[in-house]
Amino acid sequence: MIKKFLSSLGQIATETVEKAAEETVNIASRVITGQELVGDIKPMNEAEIAKAKEEEEKKQAAYAEATAGRGRNVEKEIEEVRDEKKKKEEEEERLFLENLKRQREAEEAERNQRVDETGNPEREAKKRQFVPGPKKKQQPDLSQLSQTSEFKGKID
Repeated sequence: MIKKFLSSLGQIATETVEKAAEETVNIASRVITGQELVGDIKPMNEAEIAKAKEEEEKKQAAYAEATAGRGRNVEKEIEEVRDEKKKKEEEEERLFLENLKRQREAEEAERNQRVDETGNPEREAKKRQFVPGPKKKQQPDLSQLSQTSEFKGKID
């Protein structure tokens, strides 16, 4: 059984190599050569080469001239961005503080308005009921005391 398995693996390997060789031949036949791709290119003569070099030099000079005027001062730009960011943060902080101040003033005005309003008299009386101060001592109820030594005074 193992021999059959090994022989079938050998056949598969042989078939794979044969197919790969056939595909390689097919790919090689399909490759486009440079001559087919470019077509009929004529070599340049000396005058055409000189003219092409001159045009390229003009392009290079124009590019160098255009880029020379656009030099960037990166440090200055960074400083400007920092200043702008700092101003923006300061403006946000100022607006926040102004809003907070307005809110507190509105709350204060509302509190003052509430104080000025006359409230419920019963409620005000209840509030005054628990005013802090010296506490009164409770006297024991006379009915709870015995009629002996605990109660001094009248005897029933």
